[in-house]
Amino acid sequence: MPDELTRREIDKVTSRILKEAGMREPPFLIENLLEYLEIDREFYDLEDPGLIRRFIHKVKVKGKILSRIKEKIKLAAMWLPNVGKRDRIYVDDALPTPKKQWASFHDATHSILEWHRPYFLGDTAETLDPDFQVVLEGEANYGASNLMFGGGVFTRDALDTTPEWDSISTLMKAYKTSYVTTLRRYVQHSHDIPMSMVVSTAWWDEKPKDQEHRVRHFIKSIQFEVRFATASTDFVLNQIDKNTTKRRGGPVGEFEMCLPDVNGELHAFYAESFFNRHYILTLIVHHKKMRCKL
Repeated sequence: MPDELTRREIDKVTSRILKEAGMREPPFLIENLLEYLEIDREFYDLEDPGLIRRFIHKVKVKGKILSRIKEKIKLAAMWLPNVGKRDRIYVDDALPTPKKQWASFHDATHSILEWHRPYFLGDTAETLDPDFQVVLEGEANYGASNLMFGGGVFTRDALDTTPEWDSISTLMKAYKTSYVTTLRRYVQHSHDIPMSMVVSTAWWDEKPKDQEHRVRHFIKSIQFEVRFATASTDFVLNQIDKNTTKRRGGPVGEFEMCLPDVNGELHAFYAESFFNRHYILTLIVHHKKMRCKL
């Protein structure tokens, strides 16, 4: 996640863009945003043998053809400034619909952060530095979430709900977003309590080759991060495995577990797990009224 100063700047930029685009209430649709930003979007097929030729013919940056397009095309999406008279976003058509939306918001964010634009006009020693690329991508992810959820609008709506899975489902439908993006936003931008989300490969499925661990994401609220910094990923995954039932999709488990705070005191948490047919998504919420059962 970007540092606090950068987050404030991104908050300011995305808030202005949403206001100018007239996007004030959910759902915050990518089509409306791209129309306001005057960005064209195309979907590409990696299996198309003529793809590279079409890109080389059409895509130029400051008059120079993207000679390394074969490397860049491996990305899920690309934002290319000044393609003809307008910017253009290319999105991999093989992506699931939710990922197409996320990739589009992500690349739209690159276009509105003025300090990003110079780094997409050609390769320099700095832009080719992998660590620098990670910084840019982290900033784009943060801005994409702001745009997709209307910044503080989502927080306003989320604070009117109880931290439980039904609330995630309700907000997901209102914002027309995916379970994963909605759950992440809820954990990071709603109630000021210790809670977290886990996206993990189901115990009955094979771990994808691009994952080092069966836990793909372990996202924590600020309160969780501060008070339960010692929470073990392996322990949490073990609890999920023990308390979930194999199903084709939908709710797969509800359970309680105890986690130690940074002082070693045990606290009760209530967890709900949902299988989206790809991963188990688990919402873990601190529960003051529960007692830990050892």
